[in-house]
Amino acid sequence: MNIKIIRNSEEYKKATDYLDELLASGDQYNDDLIDVMTLLISNYENEHFDIGFPDPVSAIEHRMEQQGMTRKDLIQYLGSQSRVSEVMNGKASLSLSMIKNLHEGLGISYEVLMQDQKLEPDQRKVNYEDYPITAMFKKGFFPKAIKSASDAKSKAEELIRDMFEAVKLTPFEMAGVGTPHLRSAVHTTNKRMDDLALQAWQAKVLHQTLNHKLPKCQLDSIDLPFLRETLKLSRLENGPLLAKEELANNGIHLVFQEHLPKTYLDGAAMWGLDGNPVIGMTIRYDRLDNFWFVLMHELAHVSRHLKDSKEAYFDDIDGDKDNKEDEADEMALDALVEKSEWEKYCALLTTPESVVNLAKKLMVSPSVIAGRYRKEVGDYRIYNRLIGSKEVRKMVFP
Repeated sequence: MNIKIIRNSEEYKKATDYLDELLASGDQYNDDLIDVMTLLISNYENEHFDIGFPDPVSAIEHRMEQQGMTRKDLIQYLGSQSRVSEVMNGKASLSLSMIKNLHEGLGISYEVLMQDQKLEPDQRKVNYEDYPITAMFKKGFFPKAIKSASDAKSKAEELIRDMFEAVKLTPFEMAGVGTPHLRSAVHTTNKRMDDLALQAWQAKVLHQTLNHKLPKCQLDSIDLPFLRETLKLSRLENGPLLAKEELANNGIHLVFQEHLPKTYLDGAAMWGLDGNPVIGMTIRYDRLDNFWFVLMHELAHVSRHLKDSKEAYFDDIDGDKDNKEDEADEMALDALVEKSEWEKYCALLTTPESVVNLAKKLMVSPSVIAGRYRKEVGDYRIYNRLIGSKEVRKMVFP
């Protein structure tokens, strides 16, 4: 057979028949000839036969070529120049809104656009719209110029990038992995955590520390006696605010920031950009007893764990434990009294008056005594009037 470019169906039929003969011969000397014939046949098939849908990026590129478009022209469909680059370079998949825009604007079929995309290795299929934008808007995460949740959604990429860049976090990376002072490991939760919501919360907490200059924290001074003195502020009516002031005087940022959905957070301890510790508290449970235990727990992380690590500790106090969380719990409890001493007192706590009297003796709020007793005996029906229900949020979220 005369080897040449295949130009019509008759030549295609002859070429395929010839290839079948070569393959059937089993002659190893025909290997090069088989490769040439396979290439010629493939070229003809690719040009003349329908061999399935192109992948989404190839379809977009084909339409761009047809209409003389550049990547800049895709911004109106994909949202931003950086998003265009991520999608076209296989770094991110198309969102539903992008698919709709491309279908309506460029006439590319939904069947093509909704195919699975082959992303580059280690890239997560997430978009800026995957952050809890509506919840973030409602909780004041964005500038006052953003007037509605829909406005925030339309500017999601810009808002998230600005927020994260200010505190040296990278979107879609779990709570700052890879940044020297903001690496993190989620501890103490037995629920399915929304990593993006957690990272957004961390960014907002760190934002609130940027314009507050504090003295350098001397970590060696954040010890058990410091925790005990701080806990004594609980006996005062505005104790949580006084604690914030006391921690600031010792170089520790205390930030109150409501949690986002699916984060299950009570508190966190991390490093700030100024090199000082940051404690974030959500006041998820609006009770004084919970406030003081969570604060002691996070201070324990500052004392015992931050000095040797750049991790951040995110805590669901009711969740599972590991060794570091057990250590933080132990120190938080010892901030009231040593375990052996508490066991002596515990047997005497039979009435509300006995709780109040012990609180006076230890110079702490009755809520601290009542809360610890209720948890340890497993009876949450007793001493309800002593735990300070609905006393914290009105103070720290005015």
